[in-house]
Amino acid sequence: MIDLFVEPYSLAFMQRALAAAVMIGIVAPLVGVWVVLRRLAYLGDAMGHGTIAGVAVAYLVGASIVLGALAAALAMALLLGLLMTHPRIRSDSAIAGAEVALFAGGILLLVISGGTRVEISHLLFGSVLTVSSGDLLANLLIAGVIVVALAVLGRDLRDATFDPIGARLSGIRVSLIEWALLVMVGGVVVVALQTIGLLMTIAMLVLPAAAARLWVRTVVGMSLLGVAFGVGTAVIGLTVAYHAGLPSGAVIAALTAVVLGVSAVATMRRRRTRPVAHLPEAPGSGASARRHAS
Repeated sequence: MIDLFVEPYSLAFMQRALAAAVMIGIVAPLVGVWVVLRRLAYLGDAMGHGTIAGVAVAYLVGASIVLGALAAALAMALLLGLLMTHPRIRSDSAIAGAEVALFAGGILLLVISGGTRVEISHLLFGSVLTVSSGDLLANLLIAGVIVVALAVLGRDLRDATFDPIGARLSGIRVSLIEWALLVMVGGVVVVALQTIGLLMTIAMLVLPAAAARLWVRTVVGMSLLGVAFGVGTAVIGLTVAYHAGLPSGAVIAALTAVVLGVSAVATMRRRRTRPVAHLPEAPGSGASARRHAS
């Protein structure tokens, strides 16, 4: 049994893939906690689709796909930030608009330039073979920046999430915090690009954090358990994908869904018997913010 885990990682490309999988298993749930708490699960999926534009441009000009994806993610974050500030555009409409604009633009660019012959399926579903040492270093830098940003903005992000009105009154620039979260989600998509794939990013971004929320009641608890779920499913999924000859992104995404399903079933009885007074309050109340701060 141990050999099944040891054998794949005697290969250099699998060692790089393992490092990339662990990185996404850590950084995606950390950001995903805030995506789940803010009910923005669709955002991760939209970012994955929107980043196709940057990937297409990078392929066609011969540039790094990581840099192309990062540029597209930043562009989408900026576009979302602008759309979400409009008083008559709902956040879900803004996300859909930005996603369609960049996704359609990327597809059209490939078609017009004859780039449809380029093989990008491994970017959509993940491929361990595409992770180079340079990409690994770039991903490590992006992941490091995200973790540092979360540490610096953590308190303001908490206040802006659970009590946005009080946060504004206390001088926190809530719109800037929201834009920073958009950028971090885009960064997660870039880190997940090759190991998980663009279309599967939402699985690692949302499902581990959603599963963790069923077991624990605090932001810190959600973050720690979410990372445990994320790293566990990433490593196991990568190993299974190697032995079975399957796309790593699809296998990892399936495992995250299994973790969420098992967690939902295992905690069903506890949720049913929990006293009403102990149920979480709606986000935005001061008591909720204080409890989640612990």
